[in-house]
Amino acid sequence: MSGILVNFQTVSQASQDVRSTAGRIKSQLDDLEAMVKRVANTWEGAAQEGYQNKQRQWDQTADHLHQVLLKISTALQNSADNYQSTEKSNANVWGN
Repeated sequence: MSGILVNFQTVSQASQDVRSTAGRIKSQLDDLEAMVKRVANTWEGAAQEGYQNKQRQWDQTADHLHQVLLKISTALQNSADNYQSTEKSNANVWGN
């Protein structure tokens, strides 16, 4: 018979790692955008409009990625918490 073995601390750490990575990605993208804007602010007309449209699309996609990573982090933490709670409940059944 095989069972499920979950290391709560490992899953919890994975949650923190995903959240931390999401923050670093967002920070790096913000830095990159700031650098690009310095150049893009010198553009006029169609070039500026084209850049702004593409930047808006990029921002929406990057924000979506960030939100997905935060949801993954939350799901991992909830999973660790649920497994730990279930283990405690099972142990209490046996009087531990």
